[in-house]
Amino acid sequence: MESTNNFLSERTKRNLQAIGYNELTDIQKKVIPLILEGKDIIAQSRTGTGKTAAFIIPSLEKIEPIAKPQILVLVPTRELALQVSEETEKLSRGSKLRILAVYGGASMKDQLRSLRSGVDVVIGTPGRITDHLERKTLKLNSLIFVVLDEADEMINKGFLSAIEKIIKMTPSERQTLLFSATITSPVAKFAKLYLKNPVRISGETETLPENEIKHYYLETAPRQKNLFLVDFLRLHSSELILVFVNTKKRVEQINEKLSKEKLRVDYIHSDLSQTRRTRVFNKFRTKQITLLIATDVAARGLHVNDIAYVINYDFPQSSEFYIHRIGRTGRAGAGGQAITFISSPKEKKLLFSLAKQRGYKIEPLNLPSKDQIDQILEDKLLERIINNLEKNETSQGNDEKIKKLSEKYGAERIINTLFNLLTNAKNSL
Repeated sequence: MESTNNFLSERTKRNLQAIGYNELTDIQKKVIPLILEGKDIIAQSRTGTGKTAAFIIPSLEKIEPIAKPQILVLVPTRELALQVSEETEKLSRGSKLRILAVYGGASMKDQLRSLRSGVDVVIGTPGRITDHLERKTLKLNSLIFVVLDEADEMINKGFLSAIEKIIKMTPSERQTLLFSATITSPVAKFAKLYLKNPVRISGETETLPENEIKHYYLETAPRQKNLFLVDFLRLHSSELILVFVNTKKRVEQINEKLSKEKLRVDYIHSDLSQTRRTRVFNKFRTKQITLLIATDVAARGLHVNDIAYVINYDFPQSSEFYIHRIGRTGRAGAGGQAITFISSPKEKKLLFSLAKQRGYKIEPLNLPSKDQIDQILEDKLLERIINNLEKNETSQGNDEKIKKLSEKYGAERIINTLFNLLTNAKNSL
């Protein structure tokens, strides 16, 4: 089972290679063969382990383009529906399969047109899927697979009754695949009711080893959070950073303050239109911005592989929220760091209790003083200048200007002035 040659078609292997899969992840190696054998699955797998491909790859292997829904993937958010849809499109290239993402906030007219034309794979939120079932614009009688992605989050968001309604309208001989970061009591109860002799896959992929994510905390009064955040961001402004807060109002307040610091920042929360949220996500993925402020709900569908830091500006509202937040960094074995601001003894106790329960090593964050930060940034600037000089990276066509300035002011004075000007632009580093 270690080799893809054992169970995947040539088309799928070509598609995997085209999108950069050199080898299957741990969860994919465990789950794909079982799905191909027709087993129902309960897989405990956190964000960033390749779980989407783990259920998409084998389910695509078992269907043909007949323009009738054969795979239904239920997800908690619009953003995740888009993410799963995009990955499914990539993995199904050359198959003539039709993929459709359905979710609230998008054009119902466009969705109806696609459904009338015929689709093979439907990915959507429980609310919008239920809407289509009630309108009788979506029929599930040809369904082979039902996938519940991030089942714990869907249940936490209150979608349980909608999911059960959907499940009851699917064929009894369907294959059901359940993926969840945590197997809570409601998730386990649901699985017992609706899955048939499922194989449970769990273990090391849910534990966050120290070489993947480092956990830190910073004790601060609530009114001091912005000061510490700005200091930290000045040091790391070139890296992708995701900041979590608990309310939509505070998201906008923090974004406004950080924008005044000339940081490349934007924000998302659930009140924003789908078009706006998608645009912000894309800016973050392509590093047009390096700092994203978000609520938990709005960030559920965010999948970016190289987020360096997750900052819990506001303390997570539950241990599950903490797990989902930090899952945005350290993805697929990459390094990452999670930093939690603590403003009360209760928060500290909760954080250390979670760390003990899940085996995290958590340490205090030692943030340099403002003077030390200034010196670090100046050293970085000097290092960049030296590197460019050694690489002989100079702009062409400036020789005459430089010569005139040197004759009038002297090289040392010019260099000193330029260095001072650049030092005052530290936030651009």
